[in-house]
Amino acid sequence: MDILWPALGICAIVCVVFYVLAAHWRRVLHQQSWMVRRLAERVRDLEEISDPQFRQRLDESSPMPLEQVLTFSFRLSERFWRGTLGLSDGDWEFVRTSGTFVGSVKLERWRSHTVATIVEALPSSHAAEWQKRSLDFYPGDGGDKALVLWELRLGLPGGAGERPSSLELVLGREAIELRAHLHDPAACEANGSGSRGEDAVTFFSVSLDTAQLAAFRSHDPAEEGDGDGSGSGKNGNSGRNGWSMAADSWRAFYAANNEGAGFEWQLCVRDLTRKADWERWKILDPVELGRM
Repeated sequence: MDILWPALGICAIVCVVFYVLAAHWRRVLHQQSWMVRRLAERVRDLEEISDPQFRQRLDESSPMPLEQVLTFSFRLSERFWRGTLGLSDGDWEFVRTSGTFVGSVKLERWRSHTVATIVEALPSSHAAEWQKRSLDFYPGDGGDKALVLWELRLGLPGGAGERPSSLELVLGREAIELRAHLHDPAACEANGSGSRGEDAVTFFSVSLDTAQLAAFRSHDPAEEGDGDGSGSGKNGNSGRNGWSMAADSWRAFYAANNEGAGFEWQLCVRDLTRKADWERWKILDPVELGRM
């Protein structure tokens, strides 16, 4: 009996030790099994991401990135109203007192659509206050779809059912145009101030493709001496029209002036798709190096 009790005690201790070790290894194996399952799930997720159909669905469901921000403005002188359009004294007074005039148009070009924000002055009869309107434009696949951003009647109707002459600012897929619907469009064609389409006279068409605007590249007066390489500044390298030779900048300014017809326009482009590259490499810009 003296040997039995110590032997039972040793057996009990051994059993407890084995139980503790078994529980420990069970937890370790369970944890490793969980990690293996998680790793397998991650591998499966990565395989799904590389699947073209999955990536297409992901692109369709994700928010569309903002690609460009363009600010457009134009000015029409009295020569345009009285000479190019040939408005009578009564029509000119009607336009000044009853018409709205565009201050600026901001175009936010997303991958799927364009958001146009128009800032315009109300008629002088309404204390000439400014108002802001926003329009969404989905051009789709067709190239002939257009959105009227602004319309101005040039007089009262001349008779029953007769549409009065009007002036329109129209946004297309790749251009913004100033058009007029006139009773006598031949008058504008005669003095070379516009080109006639099927039912309208187009005074200017400003492409939204910067590659086609190279001839109109100019210096943005709002960026004088801003020091980022996109403006000419005082010491920067400037081109024929005073604009910076850093043509790869993500910011650009374009302008044109037709004194004969009496109008001018300006377009400021902020290409956000190129901003990341510009921020990364602008230290190598020759304008910046010239200032060091």
